[in-house]
Amino acid sequence: MAFHEQYVNALTVRTVAPSENVPPAAYFAGVFYAQHEACAGQIPTILCGGDVKIDEALSLSYTPLNCRMLLYAPEGGGSLLIEGQRHPLEAGTLLYLDRSKCAFTLLTDQPLWHYITFSFRGRLFPVYESLADFDTFLLTQVESHSSVLRNLKQLLAGESGAALSHKLRDAGLLTAIVTELFAGTVALPFPEKGQKKYAPYLRELKHYMDNHLDRPLKLEDLEKHCHMSKFRICHEFSDVFGLPPIRYMNKKRLEAAENLLLSTEKKVHEIALATGFENTNHFIHLFKKEYGATPQAYREAHQK
Repeated sequence: MAFHEQYVNALTVRTVAPSENVPPAAYFAGVFYAQHEACAGQIPTILCGGDVKIDEALSLSYTPLNCRMLLYAPEGGGSLLIEGQRHPLEAGTLLYLDRSKCAFTLLTDQPLWHYITFSFRGRLFPVYESLADFDTFLLTQVESHSSVLRNLKQLLAGESGAALSHKLRDAGLLTAIVTELFAGTVALPFPEKGQKKYAPYLRELKHYMDNHLDRPLKLEDLEKHCHMSKFRICHEFSDVFGLPPIRYMNKKRLEAAENLLLSTEKKVHEIALATGFENTNHFIHLFKKEYGATPQAYREAHQK
């Protein structure tokens, strides 16, 4: 069966309210790419992809399919429902998903949801996944200056024909995107053989904190987001990463502050704000406790 048929058979489109303007299932794939026989299954190969715009409340329910998927949302918002948990796909979010492992649903959360999506295969991707703390999916925020976003836009502007030059270009761009995506996850601790696996929400929570140090974080917010008690979150997070969430984030903020102290001429209160500390005195207290000197004294000692 051709991939076009597999894709359509694996997707069920439902509307929240009755509508006569629901696109066919194939619309949500973008464009189906012609395949080059010499490349099939050997190099990273795009199966389908393109721009998708949804202007009404829909749910897209996918059954397992042998491919990976990238989804980037430049505007609007939706969410991913997978393994019993709901994850926001707000503007700027990039999703990498192994579609072969389980069913999932995409839900529109705003009147307009615009996303770029690609489905692809290749022997490279299981290798990346085996090196990182990966189970079924990864979510990350993409900065506007990121090379990931530039490469996605180049993929979008590419050709869907079977020419070998097109396939090699796509393979290079896909490899660059996935390399940068997984480069941020390979340092995460993951279970050795015989150890129990930990919940995917812990990986997602750690990744969020690592990439949003300047944003406020409260245990009450984690309770609402994860739908479980803060005591359980703290216990499970500490068990895996060695510190409870707030202490872990403060440690990361202090590491970022140390870097700014030594690499910039920013004032101490500016560094405090840039790394998520609203109270400069609190920042100075924590920094001295961690590094044995006030921020200014630490800077002066290392600039001699």
